[in-house]
Amino acid sequence: MRKLYGIIFISFLLFGLFSISGITAPNEKLKVYLEQTPTFYSGGSGEFTIVFENTSNSILKAVNVYVKDEFFEFSNNKFFYGEIQPGDKKSEKITYTVKSIPRGSYYLKASTQYSYQVYCSGVICDYTSEGFLVEIPFKVEGARAPIIDMKPRNLTINQVPYTLPIFFVNKGSAVKSSYVILNQDNPVFSFDYTEDVGPIQSLTKKEILITKMPENPGEYTVYVNLEVKDYNDKSSYLKFPLKLKIEATNALASEDINVSVDSSTNENNISVITIENNPENKTKSSLFLLQEVVLVITFCALLVTLFLILLSRR
Repeated sequence: MRKLYGIIFISFLLFGLFSISGITAPNEKLKVYLEQTPTFYSGGSGEFTIVFENTSNSILKAVNVYVKDEFFEFSNNKFFYGEIQPGDKKSEKITYTVKSIPRGSYYLKASTQYSYQVYCSGVICDYTSEGFLVEIPFKVEGARAPIIDMKPRNLTINQVPYTLPIFFVNKGSAVKSSYVILNQDNPVFSFDYTEDVGPIQSLTKKEILITKMPENPGEYTVYVNLEVKDYNDKSSYLKFPLKLKIEATNALASEDINVSVDSSTNENNISVITIENNPENKTKSSLFLLQEVVLVITFCALLVTLFLILLSRR
């Protein structure tokens, strides 16, 4: 009989434990899960959608969810809802960066807190609150190398100073820091810039000021040397050719050739007068000469007339 009583006692004890665990199961009322589990890389970044679903028959009120994990850095991780109806879902997009952790299996942690109705008598209702720590399993692959490209590769310049925009595109894991150095086969350009570029996650712009360019038009090649460091402080060295096209500047043609008389003094204190040809001045000189000829002829005619008058009186 003692054995029978012992078996009955253990059975009731196990039944009670299973009942309690069933009541306090974290996913009984609010289920938290990833819509689609992405592939996580050590040091990588991206976006995932997390879902909060009310799987109970009660209205969940004052729902607070706090997603916090030592393996991630999140853009937003706190969410509040006034209520979630039975069977309803709330979806949130979270931008993340995985810290530098080894390959393996981990758990994403989310703390939940909410209230729900347990008894109503007329207009008076009783509510209770509960909260759980939900763990969502995920896997982290090895670190993925940054995949960096540079755009544009060709630019046209016709004057200085000129601000040269360079865009670095990253399609791989996030870059912790980066530095740029420009060099050229023949130093025909002069640049003003800082070497630090900073983190490169998806698209990063770097502005470089060109203060001097070659006088002769044509195409010139400048090399952009980029050093990037991932979140594991592993360095990669990249080199991109950048073609800079210099356009010819057409001088403004003028039909009028200006005349200038430049009176200057040289080192021997001798005045030097420089006269440049001017069609307008030539025209004026011819007019003055014609006037002088007319005046001389008129003066001669007056003299002849006066002489004839004197002879006629005799």
